[in-house]
Amino acid sequence: MYYKTLTHPTSKEWIVLFHGFGGNSSIFYKQLKVFRAEYNILLLDLPGHGKSPYPKGVDLYEYSSAQTIEIMNKLKIESAHFVGISLGTIIMQEIALRKPSAIKSMVLGGATPKLKKWGEFLCRLSVFYPLRKILPHMVPYRIFARVLLPKKNHSDSRIAFIKEAYKLSKETYLGWVLAGLNGYTTYDRLKGTKNKIPKLYISGSEDHMFLSNTMEYVKQEENSTLEVIEKCGHVCNIEESDTFNDLAVAFMKRVDKISITA
Repeated sequence: MYYKTLTHPTSKEWIVLFHGFGGNSSIFYKQLKVFRAEYNILLLDLPGHGKSPYPKGVDLYEYSSAQTIEIMNKLKIESAHFVGISLGTIIMQEIALRKPSAIKSMVLGGATPKLKKWGEFLCRLSVFYPLRKILPHMVPYRIFARVLLPKKNHSDSRIAFIKEAYKLSKETYLGWVLAGLNGYTTYDRLKGTKNKIPKLYISGSEDHMFLSNTMEYVKQEENSTLEVIEKCGHVCNIEESDTFNDLAVAFMKRVDKISITA
């Protein structure tokens, strides 16, 4: 799995960044300057995205988690703040199930604990065998992006994700959609462990696909808080980057301060 590091001259603290489905590590271009001022950065491309090849015959969630842990071990990163967007938040939860000590805190942007029924229907339709044989795989992706990010103020994030998603192979697209539909239980499994990792959820008030379910999960979790950014869609790190960055950095600093005084 491809990775890149951006090191700080004095800080020993790390942030690991997890992008969403169809994107790659470049979607954090509005975070890097702010985050690098305080932290070392580890950027990842999930399997089949960006510069990472698509691995055949693996559980994509398990594989992504194992690869991330292996990279952190290689770089001698004992624990780090995890910041993820959309699909990236699921991979973070998978790592928490396997090695919670690797995670100092989580910032979950546009968290995806569960699709609404109509969203799940759209995803299932896009991988329905007859349709996936006839349609180019980017047709359903573009439709889903338009449904997920319908408003004018969502256009920058919608365009960014569609542009990057055009680099996905059909195999990668189908693999990740099927993996999500067949095993969409990561949030529930982690919730069942009663983990105490500090979590900050950041969602847009216009994230009509995921916000209501995210609110329910936050209520049921220990050590979790939710910040809702008004007039903002699903990809809040792009659409309202200044607010997202301020919230994320303030939260990580609070966690760092508590860990030093504990």
